[in-house]
Amino acid sequence: MASQSSISMSPDPDVIEEIAAEMGIGSAFVEKDWYSVQALKAIAEYESDGFQGIFSGGTSLSKGYGLIQRFSEDLDFRCLALQSGSAGQMRKLRSAYREGILGAVESVDVLMLDRDQVAVASNYVKFELGYPQNHDTSAALRAGLQIEFSFTQPRLEAEVRQVQSFVSYYTETEPEVEILCLPPIETAADKLSALTWRVLKRDRSAHGDDPAMIRHLHDIAALISVIREDQELFVDVAESSFEGDRQTGKRDTQAPFTESIQEAIECLDNDKEYREEYTQFVDAMSYADDDESMDFDSAVEVLREVAALFE
Repeated sequence: MASQSSISMSPDPDVIEEIAAEMGIGSAFVEKDWYSVQALKAIAEYESDGFQGIFSGGTSLSKGYGLIQRFSEDLDFRCLALQSGSAGQMRKLRSAYREGILGAVESVDVLMLDRDQVAVASNYVKFELGYPQNHDTSAALRAGLQIEFSFTQPRLEAEVRQVQSFVSYYTETEPEVEILCLPPIETAADKLSALTWRVLKRDRSAHGDDPAMIRHLHDIAALISVIREDQELFVDVAESSFEGDRQTGKRDTQAPFTESIQEAIECLDNDKEYREEYTQFVDAMSYADDDESMDFDSAVEVLREVAALFE
């Protein structure tokens, strides 16, 4: 394996191609993974008096914990409040934190941010980062890195984890990042709520419909060992997550959680397109060995096991 002399510049395309060949994946995935970790590093190193960024979502499960083996194009964060104050004071703290985060990623020479495209609301900030692309992109990959910060408070204490790019791993260099991560059991709980309301509220004809939402089924199935370890905690956190989601009108299923989960399972069973979307997603985004990959029917069976915890 060729050496990668520095991570302060874009990675050597030849190194990217060697790693991709060894992993049996497209070079664009390895390239994007490297830039994702550079963004993570900038965010992890940003310090604020108001909030602490907690790495969450599917990418934290794969990069922070090694619990799932799939690519994720999103970097999701929860913003832990480090102080309390009036509504006006907290609004100013959120604004300052958003500005600081944007400045942090802009300071990375190889990342590109269009400020005009930053989406800001009272409870989140969302933006896309561009990066130099030296390899043909896969149809399964979006052009840029999707970054989202949510000010919804985490329910469990974060854990410090090391994160390493594929380039760093295969060239046997040190992990690039040490960052606080949301515990996997809370991410699993959030994913159960997300899968439930997304299935029940989905309209495939709607603008912006996202077939990749089936990733939540894939990830819940992959996290079943985590869920089994502390079923009571999982149920408590999942119910809290679902109630939080219901506060947003478009996420309200108009039914209790237990009933909603069962309805979602029925939809997955009866809608053949979900099976196709699941297979397409796994084929495109998973880098697990065939004997470690879970098919649609097996994933739904795991979901039934999880649903039974709420009965």
